[in-house]
Amino acid sequence: MLHLVRSDDSCPVLPAHQRAVDAIQAAIRAEGQVVRPPLFRPAPARPAPSGEVLDHRVAEELEAIARRLELLGGALASDPILLQRHAAQLQSIDLIKQTLCHLSQVVATDEKEKAVALITLSELKARLQRKALTRL
Repeated sequence: MLHLVRSDDSCPVLPAHQRAVDAIQAAIRAEGQVVRPPLFRPAPARPAPSGEVLDHRVAEELEAIARRLELLGGALASDPILLQRHAAQLQSIDLIKQTLCHLSQVVATDEKEKAVALITLSELKARLQRKALTRL
């Protein structure tokens, strides 16, 4: 049978070690919440969306193409012979899909530089941030 006891100090039934544990817990709770530094940096702020409808339509089309490429890559990768023969080309399909997704995010915002800074593909980011070769 389970025998429940109260956990306050006024109860003489509690053993000394339980009273010590209860005192430690009470002291910890009395200190309040200890503020720990976060484990991860906060996510960067998202760029403001574009006010142009055409920007959003172009971005949607780029995302649709990326989804189709993902489906194509998945279908091709399900064939083991094709996968063995053309693994590098299948990886390039995935890279093209990722590039299109990043470009759609850049197109859909008014803050293009901020959107480019959020790109995780380093080569694409470098190409978009390079100085112009000629005057525009």
